Amino acid sequence: MKKPLIALSGIAIAAALFFLIIPNDESPDIQALTDAMLEKKDARLSRLESVEDEALRKSLRNLVYDAMFTDGMELDFQAPPRNTAYTTAKLARLDDYSSIDELTEVFLANQIAATTYRDRSCVWPREPFDYPFQHQLAWTAIRLDNGETTELPNHFSGSSYNAEIEYSGARSTFCYRDPLGPDEPAPVALVGEFSVQLPQKLIQFDFSRPDVDQSQSKDGYTVTLVEANDFSYAIEVSSSSGEPPSLGSKDIIGEALDDTGKYLAHTGTRTGRAELYEASDLIIDGLIDRALEGTLTETQIDQRFDEMQGELNEKYANKLHKHFFFSGSVKTARITVLDKEAKQTPFKQRLDLPIRNLARRQPTPSVDLDTLERIPTLRPVYDHSIQSKVDLNADEMKTAIDIRQNEISADLKYSAQVKLYYPPVQSDRFLDIFDRYQKPGADDIVFLNAQGAPIDVPSDDPDYYRFMVSRIEYNPDRFPEKPVRLSATVPVVTTPNLTPKGHGRNNLPDGVRIMDNMVVIDRAVFKPASNNERSEKTYLFFAKSADQRYLSKVTGLHFPRTEGPGVDVIYYNGSPEIFEVWYRGDKKIVEYQVELDLEEPAPRE
Repeated sequence: MKKPLIALSGIAIAAALFFLIIPNDESPDIQALTDAMLEKKDARLSRLESVEDEALRKSLRNLVYDAMFTDGMELDFQAPPRNTAYTTAKLARLDDYSSIDELTEVFLANQIAATTYRDRSCVWPREPFDYPFQHQLAWTAIRLDNGETTELPNHFSGSSYNAEIEYSGARSTFCYRDPLGPDEPAPVALVGEFSVQLPQKLIQFDFSRPDVDQSQSKDGYTVTLVEANDFSYAIEVSSSSGEPPSLGSKDIIGEALDDTGKYLAHTGTRTGRAELYEASDLIIDGLIDRALEGTLTETQIDQRFDEMQGELNEKYANKLHKHFFFSGSVKTARITVLDKEAKQTPFKQRLDLPIRNLARRQPTPSVDLDTLERIPTLRPVYDHSIQSKVDLNADEMKTAIDIRQNEISADLKYSAQVKLYYPPVQSDRFLDIFDRYQKPGADDIVFLNAQGAPIDVPSDDPDYYRFMVSRIEYNPDRFPEKPVRLSATVPVVTTPNLTPKGHGRNNLPDGVRIMDNMVVIDRAVFKPASNNERSEKTYLFFAKSADQRYLSKVTGLHFPRTEGPGVDVIYYNGSPEIFEVWYRGDKKIVEYQVELDLEEPAPRE
């Protein structure tokens, strides 16, 4: 039987269920809508109990649950995001290369297959970056050193296996089901094929929120902004020829920027007009009526949805409709159409990747640099994760630290929480979330009542509140009076003196060599200055290209010596011209003041 309603991804279903459990505080009608949705589902299931045909009853029951999940997603779409979240532009990687073709060449040239197993019984592929266009990368076989191949199972699901190989989707790894003996043929290469329909042109359209019902036409396409609110927008795409646009669902990229110019994280997409889902939902009650009358067959269910689909196709046949949702306030709606030829031949390339040995090395008396493992990822791939800002000062923290309340359902001990989110900065590489904040002093967390007076609770008693990593957890039900405001001083650890020091290829420090795409560091010779905090990270290594851009790291290997420090080898995507050391410098504590009106705790699940 057909699936007439929206097909939800696992993430979408999870999001829908999330809003069934935790209504958004900024949308008081969400709970009422949720209750109405569940009541409608229960009423339909109750009516179906009187349908005698078991197969028909099962088919209609599936439709009822399908409709409920669609309704749940609609609630998710209607509810404003709880917090603002950002991302990078979908096509940002294109800015690094002269063309789509060059980007594709680098993506394929820098693919590697690797293993950390001495018998090579487990192998996994690694991609240099997320390829921005819809494509297929199918791994089909492992080639052995005797020329034979081992066929791989289908790997487009979570996990799968055949007689010899098991695939783990969680680790993206192909493993032989039985151990490989020392006398058996050894795996030497991973074989597969890459396939993609490359766009001939990227056509960008920008709209602001007041532009509803406005259209823009470029290069044979017309895009109309048909709906927009604070956190979503809907568009229709048509072609100048009057024919239906020859575009796939993923050939229309919808993005959004807020008033800071940053890209907002994308939370969901609905394809097709809302009318499609509304009509589908209305049909279900009519089908149940006919089933109770004994005038409905399973075949007629499909026929009725085909009729509805035909009616809507006739009405909207020449337009594509998409609705995009985001985790923040949309100022600019940015739509990119990937223009392709109607009968375009896909670009295909066979891949035969030597399996690189990344297994832990055993200590040896000496390290022969001429025999180091080669991983020839020589085309440049740049590291987009390096932030420009080193750290925040006290004034910047006032606006840059994001404070969020009650993001998750209450647990049994603490029904409410206040969490601090530090923005991405360079010092994150030295300080993780467990190091960023220190525990406030006994008198540095104060809860206030409605009159603004401090509430008298034991300062060191975790039955009332506690500080954990980056959040203040508390249980207002245990307080002698209701807390309505929080005043706290939280010590924030910063590294304002972080200092990069670069060395050109022809002026490297003793003990450091650049070989192809490798930076080789002999730890017995090169010993970066540190402040002797052995348990803390005080320096890091990076590599830059000739045009002063940071290269992304492939992996690192350590070659230990039987006596004394060993040799570190860092592999990069591209050829390093500059070896750079980041010195953390001394840490500085900044007292961050939290003054906050407290929200009601989230309901307990």
